[in-house]
Amino acid sequence: MNELDQYREEIDLIDQELTALFEKRLETVLKVGEYKKKHQLPILDASREEAVIQKNIDRLTNQAFKKEIADFYRSLMGITKETQERLMSEDGNH
Repeated sequence: MNELDQYREEIDLIDQELTALFEKRLETVLKVGEYKKKHQLPILDASREEAVIQKNIDRLTNQAFKKEIADFYRSLMGITKETQERLMSEDGNH
């Protein structure tokens, strides 16, 4: 196996972990959505989103990736909002 193949294998293992964590995150997001639906709360909480982004920027070991982690979480939270909107538009028969 050459060096490039080793890097690709490492990326594949990381992707496997990311997929499992993404699924776990979305399952929890659905619980948040149910809570918001039950309590008639809005999906969007802009201050919470910015706090999540900043918290994860602060967690970076390599601060050179600040823009990338912010973009990553904005994208992730966009998916989260779409998932919650879909859940909240359902009539409860899911």
